[in-house]
Amino acid sequence: MSTLDFDPQTLPWADRDDFPAALDRRLADGTLDDDGAARLREWRERGFLHLQGAVEEALIDRLLEAYERAWTERPPVKLLVEGRGVVPFAELPPRAEIGHHHYRVMDFQDVEPAAREIVLHPTILKHLRLIFDQTPVAMQSLFFEYGSEQRGHQDFPYVQSAVLSHLVGCWVACEDVAPESGPLFYYPGSHRLPKFDWGGGSLAFDGRDESRVASFEAFLDEQCRKAGLERLVLEAEKGDVLLWHAALVHGGSPVTDAGRSRKSFVVHYSSQTAYPRDRRFPDRPPRVLARHGGRLYLPPAPGLGRYARAVLHRLRRLLGG
Repeated sequence: MSTLDFDPQTLPWADRDDFPAALDRRLADGTLDDDGAARLREWRERGFLHLQGAVEEALIDRLLEAYERAWTERPPVKLLVEGRGVVPFAELPPRAEIGHHHYRVMDFQDVEPAAREIVLHPTILKHLRLIFDQTPVAMQSLFFEYGSEQRGHQDFPYVQSAVLSHLVGCWVACEDVAPESGPLFYYPGSHRLPKFDWGGGSLAFDGRDESRVASFEAFLDEQCRKAGLERLVLEAEKGDVLLWHAALVHGGSPVTDAGRSRKSFVVHYSSQTAYPRDRRFPDRPPRVLARHGGRLYLPPAPGLGRYARAVLHRLRRLLGG
């Protein structure tokens, strides 16, 4: 197995060898304050930031209400469902008939304002601008109702922008997390481990040989063990946010109580440099929603069809029309 790594010429600034000197210069000239410098040092050393109570509970409640409505109204978004692949919401049976809890809504921000507000939340974007040192751009989102139970993995081989190292994961707790619900786990410092060779010296998974995924996960387990890294379980409360490095090894603990949900909203961000166009519509100029120093690409017009009609019908009922 060859030892690979990200291109040092295109790394985000906090990962570069000259980061300590660059940090000192910014502190000296006043372009960075002490709090920002402390956050960046923590990010560089540990590969994650835990932002407690970063997202307002009222905003999360709006997202949860929209998620429950979606199972009735079936908006034009897709779910990633274990054993079924990527499935339009309208084609799924009721939750109780899916047969397991390993499903997640993809890109809920396309149709739900509360999801967009979280994606472009000022506290999240403030820290992303520190990390990228440029405009952050949301690439995708996933809403989980239950714990993923995923083995330890890194995100960058799967969630790919033009620069693999320009990636940050963001996990938002949408309820208090119980130990029985399969909490998130992670290995501080694992973002500096040797990288896995997916074949021919590639750091990215091309989706063709699924057997390589098990080899990748086993490689990460062994690297964490050899490095003596501590496995931490995230003790999170509703509104907490975990930001993690592209290469941080993380996953989902086993669910020991199948009736316990672990509602969470995950967003992956890249930089304006590495992600100038929407992955879903690469041949079209993106339709941009810009707020709080960040960017989100929305689907091309026209409107939302059947889902939009359902929303209008609900509004009429609320207004007595």
